[in-house]
Amino acid sequence: MASGQRVLLVDGLSETEEVLKAVLEPRGLHVDHVSHPPCDGSGRSTSPPNVLVIHEDDSPRSRSHGNGWGQIPRVIIGSAKIAPASDDHRRYLREPFQYRELVLAIEQLLTSATG
Repeated sequence: MASGQRVLLVDGLSETEEVLKAVLEPRGLHVDHVSHPPCDGSGRSTSPPNVLVIHEDDSPRSRSHGNGWGQIPRVIIGSAKIAPASDDHRRYLREPFQYRELVLAIEQLLTSATG
């Protein structure tokens, strides 16, 4: 993991943001929390993060591909009945999840993106 990398939490609990900031920011990472990915006037998202963490209550495919950041590695947290297997750019966590699992998934994605 390189210092200065950015993790963007989309939706989710403020507790998740607090845990990620407490664990990742001392390592030189920056954590932001938004209710939806920001977009510029052209419909394209601005300032892509190094990793997205997305909370979804229905299907892992519902919003994770519609934000213009299709190639950004992501952790998708949801209560969907069927979660697809993880791949090189995505990790799926079912709720309830452990924060340790979330941090590990983020670290793996950051490491694979820089390695």
